Amino acid sequence: MKFPLLTRPVRAAAPLVGGAVAVALLITGCGSGGDSSGGAQQPAGLTAATGLKDPATPVTITYAGAAYAADDIKPVLAAFHQEHPNITVDYQAVPFDQFNSVLSTRLSRKDATLDVYDVDMPRTDAYQARGWLTDLSKAFPDLAGQVDKASLDAATSDGKLVTMPYQTSSQLLYYNKALLKKAGVAFPSAKPGDRLTWEAVTADAKKTQQAGATYGLVFDQVNRYYQLQPLAESLGGGPGAGGDRNLTPALQTPGWEKAMDWYGSLFKDKISPRGVPVAQTPDLFASGQVAFFPGGPWWGPKFAANAKLDFGVTAYPYFEGGKAVTPTGGWSLGLNPASKKAVASEIFMKFMGLDKGGFAQYMPSLAVPPSNTAGTASFYDEKIFKDPRMAGAVDLTKYELAHTATLRARTTGYVEFEDTLSKTFDDISNGASAKSALSSATSTINQAWAKYR
Repeated sequence: MKFPLLTRPVRAAAPLVGGAVAVALLITGCGSGGDSSGGAQQPAGLTAATGLKDPATPVTITYAGAAYAADDIKPVLAAFHQEHPNITVDYQAVPFDQFNSVLSTRLSRKDATLDVYDVDMPRTDAYQARGWLTDLSKAFPDLAGQVDKASLDAATSDGKLVTMPYQTSSQLLYYNKALLKKAGVAFPSAKPGDRLTWEAVTADAKKTQQAGATYGLVFDQVNRYYQLQPLAESLGGGPGAGGDRNLTPALQTPGWEKAMDWYGSLFKDKISPRGVPVAQTPDLFASGQVAFFPGGPWWGPKFAANAKLDFGVTAYPYFEGGKAVTPTGGWSLGLNPASKKAVASEIFMKFMGLDKGGFAQYMPSLAVPPSNTAGTASFYDEKIFKDPRMAGAVDLTKYELAHTATLRARTTGYVEFEDTLSKTFDDISNGASAKSALSSATSTINQAWAKYR
């Protein structure tokens, strides 16, 4: 997937029709046809085992998603339609950068034409606080053991299961073998125990530039909390939020300041380029211009498509004296409380997250792990992992998900928190001091969070 995640970790969704027109149509809620039979909210006590019966007459449910482009998810929907011929899923793909505003518009006005939608896992508490999620606890009471623990934790809010997790994520450090070899830098091991420090990566990145590399180190998600949180976490800085219900900013700590000082130095020293948007960073590595690229396994197919690009993978680095921390989290499915087709929607959610290992088995190319524990076999058997340039990626991903994966901050104010930090990371990369940028972010977040306290 072209998972920019996402956080996001997950595919950059393509609109169903061109640009702004597509988003306008999605905001207005067009495209949700079909009879509403089979859809009333379930009576108390109804469960997936006893109550999720297919409707007797045709029903169309609308699914708004940002995790996958429309073409990518077609095989999944085709399989669902074959097994459940009376339920049609109208998938409306939304570009990730516009997805949150589209959801906010439709959910806040209780738009009944939206039934199911993608939920970026760290936003679960925020959506629950806004009343945008349906309690799924009775419908799916036994997810423990069927999905990975981190995903289940992320799908639970206020002690209730409020989303159906279907996909998680991890990270690797890609490196360009030709650029390292030219600089006399030894290829790093793919063993987790041989994990590099960021200090060592920085030094090696400078050597590759001295030997001709355009850039030494470029982060995939240059201004996103998903990928940059582990920098502060590695130095003991925490997730950036604490206190009662995680509604107190905790960014002005030695760990955050030291991590962001280092991050800013990458741009000041021209190890990393300024002004390159997230959508273009993978192209820099794919074209052979970058020595080191922290990014998800979903970029493997793109990089492998360049037969001349000789690369390898190693573990996501950590800071000297700190601990190994890696990003994780992905996508869940939420059920709009205003939906009139809850049963049909929950049948689809069960198909995506649970049935026979979940959606992953139907994807011809899946470069992210599904949340379903049985479905991970499909992920680890992907063709990309048989490419010798991806050697070690499977074992690294398994290790990170089991030992170093760290969820983003859980807070009802996550939306404002993430938006503020994106701007803060941009400011730091453009030359603002870490101390002043984090102080400003703290003030902005405090003001935004006052309404939740």
